[in-house]
Amino acid sequence: MKPALLRWLFPVAALLVLSACGPGTKLQPPTASIQQLQALPNGQWTVTLRVENYSYDTAMHVYGLDADLTLGGANAGHVSVSPGLDIPAMSADTATATIMPEAAARAALANAKGNSIAYELKGHLSVGKGESGKADQFDLDGKGYVSPVPGVANTCR
Repeated sequence: MKPALLRWLFPVAALLVLSACGPGTKLQPPTASIQQLQALPNGQWTVTLRVENYSYDTAMHVYGLDADLTLGGANAGHVSVSPGLDIPAMSADTATATIMPEAAARAALANAKGNSIAYELKGHLSVGKGESGKADQFDLDGKGYVSPVPGVANTCR
């Protein structure tokens, strides 16, 4: 090889190797919201939770969600689920939990009479970086509204 070529080959190779060693990516705080709430005939509620990964370049593994649910200002109960979800970067997935709501929350849902009703999920999300990442806890303070689904009895989205 020519000496001029060798003089440029080493710095270019070193630069390529070093460019692959960028700073480690960090998980952005994930969020959770209610995608669907269905009142079952036995009095229980099935709560479909939407977990969102806002990390732009890192997948996350959801180990667990542990939160208190309020509906219309009334304590509905505790939601705890270990879904084992793997969510790609900038994406979302769902997990389902079944709870026996408090009487005040059932009454608040009934009193909404077809209107939207506010909810709040307050607790923690336990997630890790990728499928084998160590679990980190993120605070969860999800707020939103659910509304009755036209033509689908006892279901809100």
